[in-house]
Amino acid sequence: MRLELALVVTALAAPAAAAPVLTFSSDPHPGIHRETWTDSSIPAVIRLIRVDLTSSEIGVFATKQADRGQTTSGYAGEISAQVAINGDSFAVAGYVPTGLAMGDSVVWSNTADDATSAVFDFHHDGPITVAEIIPPEKVVAVGDLPPYTEGVVSGRPLLVRSGAVETQFDCDDPVTLACQRGPRSAVALSADGNTLWLVAVDGWQSSSLGLTAAELANFLLDTIGVDMAMALDGGSSSTLVVDGTLISNPSDGVERTVANHLALKYQMLPSGEMYGLVCKQSISDCVGNPDVYIGNAQVTLDDGTVQDSSTTNGSYDFLTVTPRLACVTVKKSGYYTKTQCTQIMSNMRNYNSVALEPCPAGGCPKMVDAGVDAAGELDDASTGVPGDGHRPDGGNGLVGGGGGGCCGAGRDRPDVALCVLVAWLLMRRRVTTA
Repeated sequence: MRLELALVVTALAAPAAAAPVLTFSSDPHPGIHRETWTDSSIPAVIRLIRVDLTSSEIGVFATKQADRGQTTSGYAGEISAQVAINGDSFAVAGYVPTGLAMGDSVVWSNTADDATSAVFDFHHDGPITVAEIIPPEKVVAVGDLPPYTEGVVSGRPLLVRSGAVETQFDCDDPVTLACQRGPRSAVALSADGNTLWLVAVDGWQSSSLGLTAAELANFLLDTIGVDMAMALDGGSSSTLVVDGTLISNPSDGVERTVANHLALKYQMLPSGEMYGLVCKQSISDCVGNPDVYIGNAQVTLDDGTVQDSSTTNGSYDFLTVTPRLACVTVKKSGYYTKTQCTQIMSNMRNYNSVALEPCPAGGCPKMVDAGVDAAGELDDASTGVPGDGHRPDGGNGLVGGGGGGCCGAGRDRPDVALCVLVAWLLMRRRVTTA
């Protein structure tokens, strides 16, 4: 941040109740959503990008040390990224980030984590991106990072922790100016790790004074619903680029060269097919057994496409689904509604059969949260029997994916025998569907 500009604006930044309003939204690419929020009471303009980390078409990148010292637009153009945001605060001499930095799986020299910086790290696990935000007090050595980490960008302060705004911010930090309104950048994640947000707040301008760290944290929690969030470098460094265009308004009127960045690259892939059966109680008894087929059930794909299950065999079939973690919600009178997801692989038929539980006599009670099925059977392609979905509870929907799920690092891990069985079934599926 630029202290001299902040002091000029401080007198104008009288407290006001935050009332952000969505004033613009678009979908520049599948899995990448853009929004602008405006709070006229401050005033403040907030630019936001929401990213589906389960999409096979989206890759996340962090600046390599050899590419340091560029504007955000310059870095985006160099690596042909559709979206980019500035990274950590830094020493101008040599463009050395304040905290730990890594790009292309190589740690920057002269960088390390400390007790004041939070760490955003990521790696690509098959078709998905696994990311996390590590809070400042957990000082991270390079060897502590998850295996195969590809990129790290640090920042401060931590804004949101496990679905709650941080209880206090250091108002005396001359780098973050946390308690003064100003331009800010941030990165945030959802609780399941499937969604990433990149945020830039315009500031130190008559049209947008900016936000304090607490105001940005409350916006991200209350309006957006993030689980973890950390600030990146703010002030005149704050910049957000989409498709070669600077969509934020830097406080200096021009982009500043910065040490490092986060970027997103989109590459369209062939769609995949989602096929499944809708049956009573169990999928294992469904094939060849008309007594358990459920026809005319409403099956809604998460993009809003709707079809009814077949009266012949209870099947549904969405032929063109973008490669990502895709979910269907199945409704039928007399049965509990169920939402179930599977990872869609490009150029493949992906099975996602759904077993519905009948309502008791007198009708189904109102459910608080139907949730996502987390313990279904795996598809067995060798027999042609669609399974009951295979999204573990937590993480990002793939066995072995970050956090939760079978053999994952999350809580409530299943025993080793179950993990071995799941891995064997997955290997059979890959072999027989190649």
